[in-house]
Amino acid sequence: MIGRRPRTDFLADTAAVVRSDERLVLLFLLLLSLAALVVFLHYTTLILDGLPDPIPTQPLRP
Repeated sequence: MIGRRPRTDFLADTAAVVRSDERLVLLFLLLLSLAALVVFLHYTTLILDGLPDPIPTQPLRP
């Protein structure tokens, strides 16, 4: 007769698979968040560089 594994071993194996999938999803979301942050900061600096200086560098003439 073939020995059968207890049901708890099977449940432990499936829990390990779920955990590794969750880690993969979390890693993907982390990388996606970092990419979104880089894009946001890039476009923010482009917009801010295009704005005029708030304080004029040349003195005002009367």
